[in-house]
Amino acid sequence: MANKDSNKKAEDKAKKPKTTFRERNLKAAEAKDKPKRIRKAASTAVKPVGSVRNALKTEYHLIPRKDEPGFFTRSRRITPSYFVSATNELRQVTWPGRKETWKLVFAVFVFAIVIGLFIAVLDFGLEKLFRQVIL
Repeated sequence: MANKDSNKKAEDKAKKPKTTFRERNLKAAEAKDKPKRIRKAASTAVKPVGSVRNALKTEYHLIPRKDEPGFFTRSRRITPSYFVSATNELRQVTWPGRKETWKLVFAVFVFAIVIGLFIAVLDFGLEKLFRQVIL
């Protein structure tokens, strides 16, 4: 019985044609056209966020509106205008990509090392100078 199962598995493996490099590349190219899972997850996460955003955008009235303007009859939002304008500004920001971010991180490290070396050399030189002048 065990022999038959192992023979059957070997036959299944033998029947399965191996995919060529070209076929794998074509399959990968087709997969690029499909939306990625992360985008799909992000789009499903937008739905509850959108409903909360709409609830925060709606205007509320403390007292029903009348023709006369006043403090209590003015329409208000739950979120202060500062937060609304801050989120609008953050949407307009163009964030750097991964490659550009790493370039900037590298530039910061190089700049920090150069400034550190400059300060170390300046400190060493001034220490030598003052020791000779004072002592």
